[in-house]
Amino acid sequence: MITNLFRAFAATGASALMASTALSHDEGATAGEIHIEGIAATPARSGETSRVTFTIENDGPDRAVLLGLLLTTGEPSQVRGFLGVSHSAAIAGVGVEAGDVYRLGDRTAWINVGPLRHDLPEGARVPAVVRFDRFDVPVTLHVDGSPAARKSR
Repeated sequence: MITNLFRAFAATGASALMASTALSHDEGATAGEIHIEGIAATPARSGETSRVTFTIENDGPDRAVLLGLLLTTGEPSQVRGFLGVSHSAAIAGVGVEAGDVYRLGDRTAWINVGPLRHDLPEGARVPAVVRFDRFDVPVTLHVDGSPAARKSR
């Protein structure tokens, strides 16, 4: 399934970076009973790392585990967890229990993507796939320069 999603997105290639203005909250994604909203990434240059945050709502009967994110250009991603002032570490994933809402952010967990192969300029919209333990969710990342996003770079 991941391969097919990559093929579908690969057709757009680097041109998928659209310089249109977008708000991080102007669209979300749903897969079954999992809802993802507020999908935002920090601006970053080629070779740097971008931080991705969003909210996951699990309306299903089962726990879902967030494992990472895939860009069409294949950059690696890593789920990171907040350990205290100026400390974070890679974590295996983030569990979202049935009926729970989880907000990825500076003081919880987030996804680092990179090093990037292409710039992610502010205002760009980039196709991606959010990976969970049992399924994947196609999304559009909105690259923004919000204060929380800039602080995390």
